[in-house]
Amino acid sequence: MPLGVMDITNAQYRTTRAADAQCSELLKRLGYKVRYLAARLAIARSLSQTEPPDPPLPDDEDEAAGAIRGQQLFGDGSDPAAWLALITQRSGRTNLSRKDFQGLVSAHWRRGADLLTKDWEEANGSLAAFVTRLADLASLAAGDPDRPHRQGDPDEAATLAAAVVLPVGPVAEDAQTGEPVTFPLNTPGGSPHMAIMGGTNSGKTYTALTMLKRLRSFGSVPILAFDFKGDLSDKLAPDIGAEVVSPPRTPVPLHVLSVQVADEMGLREAAGRIRESIGRVKSSKLSGVQSDALREAVLQTLRARPGSGPATLADVSRALALEYQRRNRKPDELTATLNELTQFTLFTPQMSPAEFFGRSWVIRLPQDGTAEVRRLVINLTLDALDRWLNSQPDSPTVEGRRALRHVCMLDEAHVILATRLPALSNLIRMSRSKGGVIMLVSQSPDDFEGEEDGFLDNMGLTLAFNTQAKAGPTRTIFGAGASLAELAVGEALCRIRTEARTRRLIAWRP
Repeated sequence: MPLGVMDITNAQYRTTRAADAQCSELLKRLGYKVRYLAARLAIARSLSQTEPPDPPLPDDEDEAAGAIRGQQLFGDGSDPAAWLALITQRSGRTNLSRKDFQGLVSAHWRRGADLLTKDWEEANGSLAAFVTRLADLASLAAGDPDRPHRQGDPDEAATLAAAVVLPVGPVAEDAQTGEPVTFPLNTPGGSPHMAIMGGTNSGKTYTALTMLKRLRSFGSVPILAFDFKGDLSDKLAPDIGAEVVSPPRTPVPLHVLSVQVADEMGLREAAGRIRESIGRVKSSKLSGVQSDALREAVLQTLRARPGSGPATLADVSRALALEYQRRNRKPDELTATLNELTQFTLFTPQMSPAEFFGRSWVIRLPQDGTAEVRRLVINLTLDALDRWLNSQPDSPTVEGRRALRHVCMLDEAHVILATRLPALSNLIRMSRSKGGVIMLVSQSPDDFEGEEDGFLDNMGLTLAFNTQAKAGPTRTIFGAGASLAELAVGEALCRIRTEARTRRLIAWRP
């Protein structure tokens, strides 16, 4: 039997202790914490060489480092298949066994770690020079930095390739030196994502809005903002050219169940994701039977739609009732919740994801609505954004900086962080290469404490105003001795990934 994706994702992979130590040092330099990221980069660096790596030495097994499972090393979705194809192609061999493939991964990992170490030395410890060198090796595309880039596919969104540098707040001064503090949003080696935290009336939303308005001044890039307090509609929408919708009074005109696949595997994957978005509306976790029935109901809805018009949440609700009947299961909290939510028209399938996310929107979700309605709108919209954005080709790179395709701002982000929605995790981990930007505005570093995906590790800018946060999360982000409770009005602690140091700044003045 030929080697398949399941074979490689279920296997364990190791490298030498020396190579693992080199990768650990690389993690520190890049500001990451998860081990598999350095391993991936090392393997990819080795694959940039045309000649195969040297085979393992006889004593390598005795000096092997700890193992990484294939599912973690190679990721999910279509990524494992791509790794399998690249490594097999470079080997020049056919009919590889699992052991053969593990040996090749180990060899590439070892060689790549050594090459990356030399790359860093040649860059003289400059992160920007190091990333530029890797970009050159990857033959990244160049283009006109002042012109939006558009491919021939009508569903592919335009991108903004200008170098975007944002003042961190209306004042943006270092509290000690008075120097300007700016965040290079799409600089080489950085991350465009932002986390802005602070207590009530600390100025976190004011700072976020100032930065979004400044971002828009560099050119047209679509911005999607979720508004829980009702103030973004007046303070942000006019400046970014956004249309305001407030479901259910004014539904979101998005075909939220649009699936751009026709094969059974793609439908099943989409059904599973939509199931997660609906299932996490309630604070209580779905049982195994409920979860399976809901996934099957979504799948049947998606299958039945060709030629029947766009699928809606009401279709899912009806399909779930039929699925319960088929299983001789009585209605329960899940069916009651879905029935209640589909009494409202939260979405109308007027626009495809490409059309909707190609424009700017403010989605108002005021507190007079139910928590379930707010969560369902956020969950399904973010899932649709994730499916669309991460299906786009990689955003073009100009002089090492990644062009921007879409910006999403989540005010009061703790509301969605508590649900641990996979779509949000995917957007933060994977959308950078697609030109995606995520801005999370929340109350405290404590909101991120329970996250398993290391959201804050993926932020290019982390900013925190005065708030009563636990000492542990604060020290983890900003270093020993950091305290948010001592900050004056308008002051914040700021950490920019490419600087790898914490500043105390004046973001705004009363």
